[in-house]
Amino acid sequence: MTFLWRDSLGLLEQHLGFTRDLSLGGAFIYATALPPSGANLKFKAVLPTDLQALRAALHGQGRVVRAEPARGTHRAGFAVAIDKKIVLRGARAPRQAAPSASAA
Repeated sequence: MTFLWRDSLGLLEQHLGFTRDLSLGGAFIYATALPPSGANLKFKAVLPTDLQALRAALHGQGRVVRAEPARGTHRAGFAVAIDKKIVLRGARAPRQAAPSASAA
């Protein structure tokens, strides 16, 4: 998952993380860079599928409702309430060509 927000100086911050409890209403994102509570952010997550040939992604924006620094064995992360989302489904992966008779 990639996510981005503007810092207090208006500079764009872009980072990587991974999700827990992803839904259309919110998510918890594990990351080393934590946006401040109340920050508006945009994100893109690739959604898992049962079929390797299909790809889908969730693009959205939301507001950070809670940031949790790392403590002991618990990783740092933050919770985001999703305000706007778009689910994109990609095309099927191209099929591999069968070997030609002359290649045998």
